[in-house]
Amino acid sequence: MHLSKNASIYTLFSSIAVIVFIALVMPVLSSCNLLDSPTEHYKKGNVYYAEKQYDRAVDEYTLAISRDSHQAIIFVNRALAYNQIGQYDLAIADCNKALAINSRMALAYITRASAYNEKGLYDLALADCDRAIDISPRNELAYINRAWALNAKGRYEEAVKDCNRAIDIAPGRAIAYMNRAWSYNEMGKYEQAIEDCNKTIDLDPTIPLAYVNRAWAYNQTGGYDLAIADCNKAIELEPKLATAYVNRAWANTMKGRHDIAIEDCNKALELNPQLPFAYTMRAWVYFEKVSYDYTRDWLTMGMDDCNKAIELNPNFALAYNMRAWGYILKHLYNLALVDATKAIELNPKFALAYTTRAWAYINLSQWDYAIKDCDRAIELNPKLAQAYDRRAWCYYKKGELDRALKDSNEAIKIDYEMAVAYYTRAIIYKELGDMVKARQDVEKCIELTDDPDLERAARELLNISR
Repeated sequence: MHLSKNASIYTLFSSIAVIVFIALVMPVLSSCNLLDSPTEHYKKGNVYYAEKQYDRAVDEYTLAISRDSHQAIIFVNRALAYNQIGQYDLAIADCNKALAINSRMALAYITRASAYNEKGLYDLALADCDRAIDISPRNELAYINRAWALNAKGRYEEAVKDCNRAIDIAPGRAIAYMNRAWSYNEMGKYEQAIEDCNKTIDLDPTIPLAYVNRAWAYNQTGGYDLAIADCNKAIELEPKLATAYVNRAWANTMKGRHDIAIEDCNKALELNPQLPFAYTMRAWVYFEKVSYDYTRDWLTMGMDDCNKAIELNPNFALAYNMRAWGYILKHLYNLALVDATKAIELNPKFALAYTTRAWAYINLSQWDYAIKDCDRAIELNPKLAQAYDRRAWCYYKKGELDRALKDSNEAIKIDYEMAVAYYTRAIIYKELGDMVKARQDVEKCIELTDDPDLERAARELLNISR
């Protein structure tokens, strides 16, 4: 991810991922018996690169260049190593030098495109990938990097096509499946995203972002324990991968482990203070604490985090959606509608944004508008429990109790630990006159919830004392 961008999220989830690729090139240079020759230093650099000792690889490539500065491939390989250690400007400079020597070197364009992607310069990355494809139409890495830039720009269908092309050329290239999983996550096709992550991991179980992308999909479909396990694996592989901590925070938030989630968000921001996803996720946890922890002004803190995320990325749909939720907590429902609508405009396939806007409509007693948004959310993500729960509430308020009960049952089927869904169903059972089932659902809601307001409402429903 998410993971990400919005995906949502695997968006990714947007502005939410660091994607790396390994291109091992062993060209034949002029033979030389001297250990201090450019050839020997170049070969040593390749060995260190293959062993992921990128700093040592840079040192050897530098020695090779100091002895022969006319070999484009040495500059490109040093650029590859620079990319791996986050020295993107140096990588771009080396690619420029390589292209000055050989303007038709596809790998130089691809490597520079990767650096541009890392710096968020997606239009430059696209231009370099286009040039690489013109020169070498069957180089899968050009399509993979172009898919990365397309994903970052929200052009997910085009990204899928490029990933498909890369897979056709090189079916064993794991990163192509992972990039396609990113696209599918953003498109709300979570089962397909999980399948592609599984394929990525089968091909190369050492890619941490494959686990993060799969965690994003699991979070979207209620598989929170699976998401936590995947994030743990990603962190084991790459302890400095900020998005893994954020996705784990998401899962722990859904399981009510708010303090643990805040710790993960703080860790992510320590690793990357410019990560909008981390601020947005921490805002969510702060909002969750509003109802039961009165030691701090969690609502203001959460709104501040949303504003920071939007400042960092004004096109980050997830941040607008989260700020909309903050406005709902502040009872500013019309402002919530504005932000939720903005999130939908930025990502029309962002199912959660429709459920947020639906909740704002519910608080304004606009049941039909809320139902319409829930319908769209379910169309995009049939496993989104809160969409069924909110639609159930609307049907209840409209007196359509059979439809309300059906939706409430579906919400609980998807997420059997969703306390508010039991409360909703208890209200419906009470209206239907089935007090036995209503009491069972109230007791289940009280058992599951950490929200004192929800617990109080559930107890008042059937006059259950503590």
